[in-house]
Amino acid sequence: MTELVLYLLTHSRELQKSTNTGALVVQALSASLKIRVEVIEWQRKAADQRLLVLSEKQQLGLVYPLQADTAQACYLLQQGQYQAQNPAAFTELPTRQNGSIKHWVLLDATWQEAAKMLRQSPYLRSCYRLALKPDTPSVYALRRNQRDGALCTAEVVMELLQQTGFENEKEQLMLLFQEFNKR
Repeated sequence: MTELVLYLLTHSRELQKSTNTGALVVQALSASLKIRVEVIEWQRKAADQRLLVLSEKQQLGLVYPLQADTAQACYLLQQGQYQAQNPAAFTELPTRQNGSIKHWVLLDATWQEAAKMLRQSPYLRSCYRLALKPDTPSVYALRRNQRDGALCTAEVVMELLQQTGFENEKEQLMLLFQEFNKR
């Protein structure tokens, strides 16, 4: 039974890049019975219908940090605990009718492209936001001009898996990532 569904909303330019770590996520988690990963190519004018429906039902979360100057609330997942970034805005953990959210979307793109994708995808604005606070900085070495404190897609997924108790899946992804990052 699937316990977690990850949607990698991928920018079209990212699909062709040899440095894309989203493909590692798919490869590492393809055999998991607990986690399903789907790659969805982001379309500015035509949103994916599954994501629209999940967003409308408030069953979709977005793993993406907020800017420090925004008033929108966000949850921070650190050591398996959700903490509201703006406690006045939320009194409950992100939940859906039957329990915690199991559908999460991650923007698989450069940070500049991801910001554009978020601005141009209104349905993502209504999602619960989840920011991760990693214990260690990024070790991704295959791209330059990365944002300080930012993680690549595979590192975000590893952090999410670690903090939600999917240790074995995290280890599988970490092994692939370490090899990939040596290129």
